[in-house]
Order: sequence, then structure tokens, then C-alpha cells
Amino acid sequence: MKVFAPYLGSLQDYAAYQNLDSETLRNVLVNPDLDTDNPNEMVDAKEYLAVFNHIVKTTDNEYCGLNFGCYLNLGALGLVLEISLNTSSIEQGVFILQNFLDKKFPLVSASVVKDSQQYILELDSSIEDVQLKRHFLDMVLSIISRELKLMLPHPFVPKIRLPFADDEPYSNALNAEVTHHSHYQIVLPLEIVNTEINKNKVREIELLLPKFMTMLNENGEAGKTFSYQVRNMILNMCSPEIPNFEQVQKQFPYSHRTIQRKLTNESMSFRAIVNNIKQELSNYLINEKHLKTKDVAFILGYSESSAYLHAIKSWNKKSR
Repeated sequence: MKVFAPYLGSLQDYAAYQNLDSETLRNVLVNPDLDTDNPNEMVDAKEYLAVFNHIVKTTDNEYCGLNFGCYLNLGALGLVLEISLNTSSIEQGVFILQNFLDKKFPLVSASVVKDSQQYILELDSSIEDVQLKRHFLDMVLSIISRELKLMLPHPFVPKIRLPFADDEPYSNALNAEVTHHSHYQIVLPLEIVNTEINKNKVREIELLLPKFMTMLNENGEAGKTFSYQVRNMILNMCSPEIPNFEQVQKQFPYSHRTIQRKLTNESMSFRAIVNNIKQELSNYLINEKHLKTKDVAFILGYSESSAYLHAIKSWNKKSR
């Protein structure tokens, strides 16, 4: 069984945010010189499992898989774009997601169950270790539920069903209704599966994704600071909405207070980092994509154009 090599690279990148030594992770691999940046490369699933298991055991975080799935949001946006280019309906999009898992991440499968009112995508895995299986299903659940949410017409949101009672971390991370069931399930209303993919949301992703990737690849001396780590985590978690402090804090092995202190030591704050990201995205959308003020305000998550214009004034004052 083979896994898409860049997914192993993403896992290794995520481990760095957990303060895990990259050399130790390479020693877990049978082939430590594996090129995980090569999009044409596949790796043995045992290699991926070994690294994933090492991260789970070392971090001792019950929601490591869920958090890692949220970290992969930016990469998931690219998949939504790919789906939108190959199909127009939600049901066809689900079929592409199933093929994607089969070809690039066969450690998890997705089967469709229909009844008179619901269209259900049920996730499962052949992994025998119960704890590791849960982390894997958490990760894929996070990715696929968010992708479906982006594809669905407003105001529909996928409902989540899980085989355990601690639903709050999932409802907070995925911003979805979570209920109990014997299996991992993502539930959609049957009447919308043949509707058209949300083209407005896809258009937003198409506009923002290149800029997100450019911003992530910026480095230099700033790459050594904690505030830069926080900035990159925020960018990775964009869906394309910017995550809040609580969502980002869960991705680091630090408390709220410790993160705030570390940022203060670098004369930064979470709000300042978010505002800098919004300002850079705003300049990009206005100057390079020539969008109207109301459109940029909507894309950046402002409820009213007036709130966006107020933010611009604030940015301009601080830059003087």
C-alpha cells in the first residue's frame, strides 16, 4: 500500500510545530533520504504510519489527528479547486474524493450510504491499532468535512456523526453539528447532492490560494522567530477564513498564556499577526485582482464594507 509522498512531508512539517526533532523523525524512516517534495513519488504506507505514530505517542495529544487535519486546510483548498475543474455537482465531487483516497491515501476509505432523506459518507480504516485508527479517521474527517462545506451551497453545512461522546472539540474545530453514531459519518441532505458546487466560494479560493502559497514560502531571518511560526500556522489553517486564537493555540504544545508571552517577547501579538495577514491579502486583492471594496470585505470575512474600511484606516495609521 502506497501513500502520496508530499503527505509525509506535510506530516514532518507539522511535527516541527510540536517541537519534535526532524532528525529523530528521519530515523523512524526506512529510507531517511526520501524526497517528500516530489509530487510523482509514493511512499510505503508503513513509513507514513511509523512517523504518524511517533508524533501521536510523543505529543500525547488526544486530538493530534484532528489538529493535524485542521493544519492541512490550505492543501485541502487545492483539492477543492481540482474537484471544481472536473465536475459541477456535489455527488460527483464526493466520487472524486473517494477516488482521491483510493489513489493517494488508501489508509482510509469512504463509502456512500443513502436513505430517503440523507446522503451519508462513512469513513473507515483497516489500521488495527485502535488509537492510531482514531487519529487517522479524525484527520480525514477534518479534511473532507471542510471540503464538502466549501462545496455546498450556502447555508448548508455537513453534519458529523462520531462513535464517542466527547463531541465538543470536534464541533469547535470543524464548526459543525456533531452527534453520536457507531461509525464516522458525514451527513448531507439528500436533496442537495445533485446541486451545483458553490462557485462563489470556489472563486474565492481560486483568488486567494496563490497568494497564500507565496506568503507561506516567504522566509529569511523571520523564519527563526515564534511569531513567524504562528503566522505560518494561521496561513496553513485558513479555509479560506482565518482561524481564531483558540484554534491556533491547539496546534502548539503551549498554553494560551505561554503563546502570548512568547509573542510579547518579540513585540508581537496574535491580533497584529492576523491584521498583517489581512492587510497583505487586502493589498493583493485590490491592487492585483482589482476587486471592488465590498467584494474584498466579503472575502476577508468582514460583515460590512464599513468595518473593512475602518480596518484599512487602522492599518494605514500604524504604517506611518
